[in-house]
Amino acid sequence: MKDERSGIGEKLRELRKSKRLTLAALGKRTGYSVSALSKMENERLGITYDKLTKLAVALDVDISGLFTGVAQVQGPPAIGRRSIARKGSGKTVSTGLYDYLYVSPELSNKQMVPILVKIQASSMEEFGPFIRHGGEEWIYVLKGEIEVHSEFYEPEHLGVGDSIYLDSRMGHAYISKSKNGAEVLAVCSAPAAELVEQAESKAKLLNVKPPAAVIRGRHGKAR
Repeated sequence: MKDERSGIGEKLRELRKSKRLTLAALGKRTGYSVSALSKMENERLGITYDKLTKLAVALDVDISGLFTGVAQVQGPPAIGRRSIARKGSGKTVSTGLYDYLYVSPELSNKQMVPILVKIQASSMEEFGPFIRHGGEEWIYVLKGEIEVHSEFYEPEHLGVGDSIYLDSRMGHAYISKSKNGAEVLAVCSAPAAELVEQAESKAKLLNVKPPAAVIRGRHGKAR
């Protein structure tokens, strides 16, 4: 039985090989270098949300395919589908700057992607270049305080209960202004093709290998 604790990098490699793509061929589709893709597959380079969506389109799978390793068939939306997420359940991915908990990752072709995010970065110097991806997003502060930086506006300070809605194509970054980090709820619009059409990945290259992604069950326990 396959170990479900395997990381996003392994899923990426499996999907690439199932499509009979070389690293060079995938690089042409994504704009990423062979070196960068190799580091992603070996989990030596953090994979941010915009990278995930761009890879999903390049591999012709829904973003959930990078969590499950199973290519999802694109088709008409299901009628009456639902997903109940218990506290702590979902797919966790750590980049060093952010810790993401993707909620209801088993649903393919979602029009929205709900994510619980722990923000570790405390300065723009630490964060690096802005990130950009298609669609729009809404951020609601659950814990601590954050500073929202963007290429068209002055930095905005947000506390618990505050929120911001923005065009994700605009360069942006979220920085924690609290000693122990901050937590936010993010909801991103996500028809995958639209999300990545104008995506530009400029996330900071991390020198520390991120922890392997973990699937958490309905009681929040790692499986």
